[in-house]
Amino acid sequence: MLRSENLTISSLLIALLICAALFSGCGTPSRADSPQGNFASTPVADAANTPATTTATHLASLSLNPVGVVGGNPSTATVVLSKAAPSAGAKIALKSSVPTVVSIPASVTVGSGKTSANVKVTTSTVVSGAVIPLTASYNSSQAGADLIVYPKSQPSDFTVTASPASLTLTPGTSGSVQITTKATGSFDQSVQLSVGNDPPSVSASLTPTAFAAPGSGTSQLHVSVADNATPGNYSVVVDASGGSLTHTATLQLTVSSGSGSGGGGGSGSGGIVGPLQGCWYQSGGHKYQAVKFSMNQAGTVDFDATLYFGATCGQFADRFGFGNPLNLGGFSYIFWFSDFKDQTGTSAIWVVGSQTSQCIDYSTAPGC
Repeated sequence: MLRSENLTISSLLIALLICAALFSGCGTPSRADSPQGNFASTPVADAANTPATTTATHLASLSLNPVGVVGGNPSTATVVLSKAAPSAGAKIALKSSVPTVVSIPASVTVGSGKTSANVKVTTSTVVSGAVIPLTASYNSSQAGADLIVYPKSQPSDFTVTASPASLTLTPGTSGSVQITTKATGSFDQSVQLSVGNDPPSVSASLTPTAFAAPGSGTSQLHVSVADNATPGNYSVVVDASGGSLTHTATLQLTVSSGSGSGGGGGSGSGGIVGPLQGCWYQSGGHKYQAVKFSMNQAGTVDFDATLYFGATCGQFADRFGFGNPLNLGGFSYIFWFSDFKDQTGTSAIWVVGSQTSQCIDYSTAPGC
């Protein structure tokens, strides 16, 4: 059975601009995999598996307004159904991944004949910023959104993170991840990046290697594995220095003896996840940057996707990275970005479980 997952991407930049306009001392969330996006999912049928249905009412989205608050302030969550709720209403289960920081009622009911409902979300004060995933469930569908909780004040500093934080490659292949620095508080210094080590038979480089003040920026960490590399687990350390401060980000590299998928697909052994194939998803007269893969068995997997302008995964465009792992059945799936339709001059890196794609160039990617 083929399932399609629609990724509605929200930019952390918007949240930070809102924060800057409304609050003083707002800082960048400290969680390593921020920024996050929103997603919604519903099963669809394919030619080989017609029993699935798309006519049943399912969740279309879960959204937050505002998407970022200073701890102690509320937000409003809105659940939206694909069509009007049945006569008995639709009871939507709700969950916060960190209820001690963000609290949401266990459920909300969409009234008969209605398509949406609102519920209040409360927050607690925090010492450092956090991105808290919220989920909504109804029948076999799920939707999610992330609430950014800011501290009331934040010291002058910066953070550095690797996204994704792990990469699986086979000997003779290469891949890349994104290194991001974020200035917090009143930090206003240039930041220099360097690779602190090269594991045996592994070479790593950064593009670019410096960010001008205030020190926020995005670099690509390119990793190549030699043909004679020994399979195993390695660490690639990136040092970031700004002013008198130095921080590090660590990429966990797995050199696998398995073979990659090739043709813009995934690399390495994905365990319960099959190879990742970059492709274009067609819907409503438009096409969307997508990835297609099969689950070898049902399981819970981490999921992360980063979209870039250009063909080389160099200029960040947007990202989906939901904090709660996804529970996927033993089916085939298609996930796609929805905010950059028909833009062929783009590329992406996808991560599903332990499977990581190469940089997928959508100017040459096939249809799904």
